[in-house]
Amino acid sequence: MGMLAPLYALAALAVVGPIIFHLIRRQPQGQMQFSSLMFLSPSPPRLTRRSRLDNLLLLLLRALAIVLIALAFARPYLRQESFLNSTLQGRLIVAILDTSGSMQRVDVWQAAQLEMQKLLDSLAPNDRIALYTIDKELEAVLAVDDENSTESAASQQTVRTALKTLRPTWHRTELAKGLKSIADLLSASAISGDLDPTASSEIVLVTDLHTDSRLESLQGYPWPESIRLDVRRVAPVMRGNASPSLMQASADDSEEKASESAGNFAVSVRVENDADSVANTLQLSWANGERALPGTSTTIQVPPGQVRVVPLGTRPSDGNGILLQGDAWGGDNTAFVVEPVRSVERIVYSGSVQNKPENDIGYFLARAPLDTELVRREVINSPPVELPGLLSEAETKVVVAEPTQDLLGKANVLRDFAARGGIVLMCLSRELDDPTQTAIFLDELLSVSGTQVDEAPRKDFALIADVDFQHPIFAPFSDPRFNDFGKIRIWSHRQFTTPQSNDVAVLAALDDESPLLLEAKVGTGRIWVLTCGWQPAASGLGLSSKFVPILMGLLDPTGRSRQSQFTYEVGDWIDVADYGDLTVSSENDQPVTDPAIRLEDQRLSFNEPGLFWLVGEKLRRQIAVQIPASESRLLPLDTDIFNQYGIPLGKVDSDETRKESQRQLQVAELESKQRLWQWLIVAGLVVLGIETVLAGLSNRGAAA
Repeated sequence: MGMLAPLYALAALAVVGPIIFHLIRRQPQGQMQFSSLMFLSPSPPRLTRRSRLDNLLLLLLRALAIVLIALAFARPYLRQESFLNSTLQGRLIVAILDTSGSMQRVDVWQAAQLEMQKLLDSLAPNDRIALYTIDKELEAVLAVDDENSTESAASQQTVRTALKTLRPTWHRTELAKGLKSIADLLSASAISGDLDPTASSEIVLVTDLHTDSRLESLQGYPWPESIRLDVRRVAPVMRGNASPSLMQASADDSEEKASESAGNFAVSVRVENDADSVANTLQLSWANGERALPGTSTTIQVPPGQVRVVPLGTRPSDGNGILLQGDAWGGDNTAFVVEPVRSVERIVYSGSVQNKPENDIGYFLARAPLDTELVRREVINSPPVELPGLLSEAETKVVVAEPTQDLLGKANVLRDFAARGGIVLMCLSRELDDPTQTAIFLDELLSVSGTQVDEAPRKDFALIADVDFQHPIFAPFSDPRFNDFGKIRIWSHRQFTTPQSNDVAVLAALDDESPLLLEAKVGTGRIWVLTCGWQPAASGLGLSSKFVPILMGLLDPTGRSRQSQFTYEVGDWIDVADYGDLTVSSENDQPVTDPAIRLEDQRLSFNEPGLFWLVGEKLRRQIAVQIPASESRLLPLDTDIFNQYGIPLGKVDSDETRKESQRQLQVAELESKQRLWQWLIVAGLVVLGIETVLAGLSNRGAAA
């Protein structure tokens, strides 16, 4: 015997009511009126022992009715042990453990390990578990389809063993990528029959869930309704974090080479303090490794949630980094510094000279910000007669020219320069003196025949109507937010026609179908032909925000000088094709191999921060590998953010909780089948009916 709602049985205590009412002393019913009672004192009737409880049968009937109704509300049922002892179906639990750089905090990692142990301890013997780690990529420790995960006891033991060896990495967090991969895997396995579609599948995510956990790509993702996500967020003992990042290495242009060779340069440091930080007084200093150099410290005030940029002064000879002190976590407090030794590349401009500088394309060329972290570009003006000598020098990488009369005889010189890897940009920036001679010059330069060049008919303006956004030059503008070229107006241009050739491609055209930009690959170099100028008198290109990116693409088609840099983050890919036989060493010239680095397809990636040397057959360069900036922004997010992305959250119940829930469901099913409460209600009503009849007869007899 059991009760579904035992608290209702307490209502049976109401049986005390009838007993109390039966014990209440009653005044005599009959009264005799006398003429005067003023000289008499009242004398209440004495109650005998017999009069203390009248009519025991009615009392028992009333008490029985109350007890029956109370039991009915308690929903009693008859136990069936064979029914209540059924075995629960096993589950598949997929655990995702965050191993990104922010988990390097000792207390956070210990808390994550503890959560995983609690999860394992709460599982039933027939529950299966799979384990994955997530940083920038999802890695399987024990995959869903692994042979060790198909048997519940083996899977649980394998995960327990694996947790002892797992360690956090220094890579950035990509939670959305991991969650979507697991959800897709479970859905595909259920469809293919590898998983029982009726069995419960649950995902447990153990993470510190900070601001830059990269959850944005979950927006619009169709999360499977059958999969619940249990987010178990772990937090540090002391919240708040501050981190330094190197802004720039500065040196006066006129003294840049001397400063760089001597290692004498200053830096500006950007310090960001999280909004939940408890510290606002920090110290910055030059450091050697993790040791602050004496006499270089600077005390700064950075209120929580704010950023400060601090000039730190000249780098000491033994300084290789910036050290921040005073915040809650010191793991990301070092920003490594590399001496900015840049190569110099020469751009030779050969064209007409105008009375007004702003009408000269060389004026805009010399003032465009074309330098990169590794390359400093200088523009020099040269008459055509001096071009052969300048093009033979190794420093000359680019020639920008207008087809002036003196240049028309230098087509072979320019083509040979391009064949050796140089860049030639021929700009038809103004009206041609001799279109026929210019066409012959371009035939020879491009190695084609039949080229025609004419002045375009005069009209208000032309517009750029067709752009090849697949080409690397225009690829940065392929996003719909940036691919509008309608605001660039072309006031004058040259109509250029040439026989179709596999060696000459049109990358951009105007609305009159005449080419705007043509490309010819010659040897290892390029020849570009631009049919208009970028000076304001010719077009609005030079004043457009798109001018510098396009010009950078023309001067560096491979993008090597833009991709190469001194500073990288852990996990970034570095193109090392130019190094040939590559050797990687630490700052102290110790060889660096796996697992600290990953080398594949002429690309190199570092798995830990520090200063490293890349040494090739003809190239030696030092680089700094920093902790990802996203792993320093540790302001915690609320788990409700997953609800905003349409992901249902739920708690993975322990085995005991599931058993209790199952027992309650089975009890409710038993009770609903037996419906004993209905018979108790009927019995209570019958008892009340009998009590009513007996009470009526008793009152009638007393009246008689």
